[in-house]
Amino acid sequence: MPWPLPSATRRLVGVLFLIAGFMLLLGVVLRLYVVYDAYQRLGADAVASTQLVVYLMMMIGALMMLRYGWRERRGNDTVD
Repeated sequence: MPWPLPSATRRLVGVLFLIAGFMLLLGVVLRLYVVYDAYQRLGADAVASTQLVVYLMMMIGALMMLRYGWRERRGNDTVD
């Protein structure tokens, strides 16, 4: 596939990254709410630090996907 991508393909890739990032962010936020609710009901024993670290890494990944999708959609340079 030639690089750089044609503008129509870049817009499509940007939209797909935006949709995927939004869905991942929504899922992680909902999962963090479930963990918070378990913490409120059951105390600190219900929450593992590894679990929180994985959820925060997933949230960072979702935000990076949103950023990349937004920049790709607008036609900005995505290489930092």
